[in-house]
Amino acid sequence: MVSLIYKARTLTLWVILSLVSFPLSASNQIFSATLEDSRWQLDAGLSACVLRHEIPGFGVAHFEQQANRQLTFALYVAHAPLGKLQASLTSRPPVWKFPAKRKDLGSMTLQKGKNPLVLPRDMALRLYYELEQGMEPTLTFNDWADGQDEVVVSLSPVRFREAQAQFSDCIGELPFLDFTPVFEKYIHFSTASSDLTRSTRSQLNQAVNAYRKNRNLKIVLGGHADERGADTYNMRLSKRRTASVARYLKFKGIPGNKIEHRHFGETQPLAAGSVESAWSKNRRVAVWLADKNP
Repeated sequence: MVSLIYKARTLTLWVILSLVSFPLSASNQIFSATLEDSRWQLDAGLSACVLRHEIPGFGVAHFEQQANRQLTFALYVAHAPLGKLQASLTSRPPVWKFPAKRKDLGSMTLQKGKNPLVLPRDMALRLYYELEQGMEPTLTFNDWADGQDEVVVSLSPVRFREAQAQFSDCIGELPFLDFTPVFEKYIHFSTASSDLTRSTRSQLNQAVNAYRKNRNLKIVLGGHADERGADTYNMRLSKRRTASVARYLKFKGIPGNKIEHRHFGETQPLAAGSVESAWSKNRRVAVWLADKNP
């Protein structure tokens, strides 16, 4: 009997708190994964780690960390908005975290298209930390049909921590740059070669043009090789490839003291697999333009 009374009181409290968090209204559209369906799924690759969360009836949320990039957060929707919309972002306590307080995280603009929201590192980390603390980051805006309904979209923290450790491990395996590139271009080479072709010289001209628009930038070259060959040979080949690119850049008028060389051998492949399609992507020099002191 005592157990039944306790369960009844618990259910009543859950209903009351639900009404506090999301007031019932005929003009509300609420999208959130249920306790049973909430999942955070890791998609791991050589060049990116994605932590994916499905929001039933609405779309998918992504935390994404790409190699040599900063963390971002994005929303992908099933039905794309036709124009820009203003939205507010809050962090709400789920019913089991009562009496934690709601936090206002700011306002933002939803863009038209299937990917209406992309948040940079600082805000992405804020959402990440809120989920880690068991909160529900929530986006609120007027619907993109006729603006008559209020739409409430929440990220569920349920099972977030289970995937968080895997996501962190994945990020730890990614290549990391100690600067944020403002320009990036991959120059690819034939097997065992450091020779530039007409096509690769044309690609390098894009980097030259980008530098000429802002001569305060520095050019960083990252040399790579595919997995075939000994480690020492691949490292020397990486150096020959960056040297070849640097010679062309100097020929186009870029001062040598503005060019920095880095060499990685076979240690940072873009593509997995012991096949030509993967090797051809991994034989490369990355050309980055960055601030003066990367």
